[in-house]
Amino acid sequence: MRKRRIIPITVANLRLAWFKKLGGIKHVSVKNKEWLILLKEDTRNSLMIEGYFVSRAEIIDIIKNPKYTKTGYKVLGYFDSAFFSYELAFQQYKTNEFKITKSIIRQIHSMMFRGDPNFAYTPGEWRKEDMEITGAKIKTSPPFKIEDHIKRLIKIINTPTENLARKLAVTHNMFEQIHPFPDGNGRVGRILLNFILVGNGYPNIAIKGFEKDKQVYIDALEQADPIVGYLLKNSKENPFAKPLVQLEDLINKNLAIALDVIICNRFDKQKKLMTLKEVATEIKSPLLTFRVACSQKKHICSKIDGKIKTHSDLLSLPT
Repeated sequence: MRKRRIIPITVANLRLAWFKKLGGIKHVSVKNKEWLILLKEDTRNSLMIEGYFVSRAEIIDIIKNPKYTKTGYKVLGYFDSAFFSYELAFQQYKTNEFKITKSIIRQIHSMMFRGDPNFAYTPGEWRKEDMEITGAKIKTSPPFKIEDHIKRLIKIINTPTENLARKLAVTHNMFEQIHPFPDGNGRVGRILLNFILVGNGYPNIAIKGFEKDKQVYIDALEQADPIVGYLLKNSKENPFAKPLVQLEDLINKNLAIALDVIICNRFDKQKKLMTLKEVATEIKSPLLTFRVACSQKKHICSKIDGKIKTHSDLLSLPT
């Protein structure tokens, strides 16, 4: 089993303190550098998980100069659907009216595929056939159970809880287990996960799509599968009672990465960030030890101008 890497609660609280200090979540816009960085990474990695490999440069080119090729439709469909969804979620957060509905889930799918001439189904419609997930052992809902299972999912998403990572893990796995659409469920599920994050005042995350990372993600879904399958069959059970360790860890680490992008970009405008070597020297820490801690997201850091950077101020709570 994969070694669990826990981000200490003190570090998680430190991130949130800096995130709030520097302005928190802001308006979703392609003109907003932070959002554009996160949206591009979200799009690129989500498509990679599905087997569509697009470089960062290609993503930028397709978004700026739409290309109506097979890959172009995938990029534009995901980007447009994600952009619309996160803007709606942001408005819900601003007005304190967060709520997921069946129509929102259908709309995420519809926007993703409505302009793709290669899509063989009706966008936004539930599947009518049994389905298996390629490369995973997850059992999907039979078609006649989809409607009931989606209602159960929506109820859980809209149930308040202090443990957001647990809710994200449970509901993301539940959506993938239901697999309501004939195609595109992985991409829709990841946008839905981010809708919940943005609707609760956090940035969207990118679940990494490289082969090694993809396998970690699939393993995490499979580890959660029996617990979530039981929840689908037993609606009176507390959905947040049991931890989904691997999936919660994966979500927490990717959320830390997204928060650090925002924190570091904003902090750098106020005070110049430092290289890891400069900070390690200042705090009298062995460089290798400090570098490893940063890679495990035990410190706030992000890639700026091609280098991983941070600042000694970011190692403690803001004043």
